[in-house]
Amino acid sequence: MKKALILALLCAVGLSLAENRAKYLIICADALSNSIQPLAEWKRATGLPTEVVKLSSIGSDTTSIKRFIQNAFDSGPVRPEYVLLVGGPALMPARLYYRQGYVYCSSDNIYADMGGTLEAEIPVGRFPAASAAQLDVMVAKTLMYEKTPDLTDSLWMRRLTTVIREGGDSDDTIYWNNARNAARKAGEAGFVSCDSLSYYRGHNSTSVMNSLNNGTGIVMYRGNAGNTWYTPFEQIRPGQLTSTNKLPIILSITCQTMTLDPYDPPMYGDSFMRAGTLSNLRGAVAFFGNTHPAMQVARVRGAVARGFFDGLFTQNAWKLGKAMLCAKHQMYLEFPNSTSDYRGFNLLGDPGLGIWTATPRVLDVAHPAEILPGPQQLHVSVSVDSVPVPGALVCASLDTVVYAVGLTDSLGAVDLDMNPPDTGTIRLVVTGQNLYPYDGYVLVHLTAVAEPSQVRPAGPVRLAATPAVFTHTCRLNWNAELPGPNLLTLYGAHGRQALTHPVSGSSCVLPASSLPSGVYLAVLRDQTGRTVGQCKMTKLD
Repeated sequence: MKKALILALLCAVGLSLAENRAKYLIICADALSNSIQPLAEWKRATGLPTEVVKLSSIGSDTTSIKRFIQNAFDSGPVRPEYVLLVGGPALMPARLYYRQGYVYCSSDNIYADMGGTLEAEIPVGRFPAASAAQLDVMVAKTLMYEKTPDLTDSLWMRRLTTVIREGGDSDDTIYWNNARNAARKAGEAGFVSCDSLSYYRGHNSTSVMNSLNNGTGIVMYRGNAGNTWYTPFEQIRPGQLTSTNKLPIILSITCQTMTLDPYDPPMYGDSFMRAGTLSNLRGAVAFFGNTHPAMQVARVRGAVARGFFDGLFTQNAWKLGKAMLCAKHQMYLEFPNSTSDYRGFNLLGDPGLGIWTATPRVLDVAHPAEILPGPQQLHVSVSVDSVPVPGALVCASLDTVVYAVGLTDSLGAVDLDMNPPDTGTIRLVVTGQNLYPYDGYVLVHLTAVAEPSQVRPAGPVRLAATPAVFTHTCRLNWNAELPGPNLLTLYGAHGRQALTHPVSGSSCVLPASSLPSGVYLAVLRDQTGRTVGQCKMTKLD
């Protein structure tokens, strides 16, 4: 008995610690825990402390799951900012609401409502996977969208598609106003086109699939529905889409087109999320829809549509879960008694997903290639076409030994306090709104070139060798006029100084004819001795 009490106490202590350290909380069905690890690893690498918790450690019923999330939210000091549920409703239960003996609403909102007022405080999303194979596809689609977006067509994420299923009554005006509002806000934000599809204009499921195959960032449907969108839009087959990798976010602002009831058949939401294979990613990266059927609620759901686009484009809620909260909040403000519809709107997908609202900008990230172990500042400069990028999130991680996060300042620079061990590889990831992620490395070893720890001059200086592989002479160029005197130092592969040369202006010819063949690191320091640029080069015989 005493051993059981001690074991229970230890489990409670471990649970409490787990609750206090994750901003991104992943609650996972045990059978799917291995497949979710690549997403968890990526979230950590971007600077978002992430914890994967199995149902076996907290309990598999809705009460236990809610209690765990509530404790994490209440106990601090680190509150979860996003919650991802991993598993379809047969593996990861949602809350079922009954009326007259049948389920009229299934919802994950219970896991988001921390104040007991109905309104969600935390964005909650779900991967509705019934197997590890299905989850592998959902994770791959999320990582492709966020980490390595397809830029073969640089405009696809700046296209909008609206689909209207008119019914010949006053609701049609609401639907069209929602579509026009979305198109106007998207256009003002720099979107390049909007496919405006509707029943009365003669469009159908093929029209929608053609728009998806062309590449579109966001699709919104307004009109009647039931499991699928109403005819002539009920024959969309996400698994048959030919445009792989260009994955939209689907906004199904209508009746029940997704379900969290384990006894319901698959609906549009499941079809879009489960579509594709690891070699052919198809369907959608996320699906925001409703589990609740109702009549005469066009205005209620119209508030959801307006709230989403207002959040995304006006309030800059560019994380998918945050935009979802804006949508539900707008409905709550205008229709506080519409509890079933509030609970009914749920998200299938990553709540922390960054929505592309512009063509991602490819970053130039300047940082040391190698550093010595010990306490120091790692200087990172971020720019695009020589223009500094402020507000970029820079994260350096090395297992659990080093973990430093910072935002670049107005000059695109940040200094991260580091204390790496003797050897290792620091992963350096830079992310931000509409920024193509940078994922690089910094080597740590005893023979690296030591660099001063004080703050460096503002603005990136890119040092480049032309050619980088040479036999006799090599010209070094840097993208700034530096007042002299400055010093260029060459270090050999073992960290020994091979050459020093005073320089000025923005280039110099390296007197390298007497250097033996090998790999060298060129380090440019200004008149104060601070390192302002470095690059590698190779001397051949």
